[in-house]
Amino acid sequence: LGVHPAQLHVLHELAERPARSLADLAERTHTDPSSASVVVQRLVERRLVARSEAADDRRRTEIALTAAGRALLARAPANTRV
Repeated sequence: LGVHPAQLHVLHELAERPARSLADLAERTHTDPSSASVVVQRLVERRLVARSEAADDRRRTEIALTAAGRALLARAPANTRV
């Protein structure tokens, strides 16, 4: 698949529901916000996730899977869920 376990964990979390913020994603993945930020940046660079400005608060950035991210998860073996 070409992704690290931490990246795959984030993709699975985002498949369940988009993150309302980086802090939300960090909490859901039980990581520090700085670690989650690095993982998200790498996934953004690969176009597997996308950041977008929150509709209700322009200071907050939401994070969601892209079609490419969903396609990668569809190819992932079932036992890759952390």
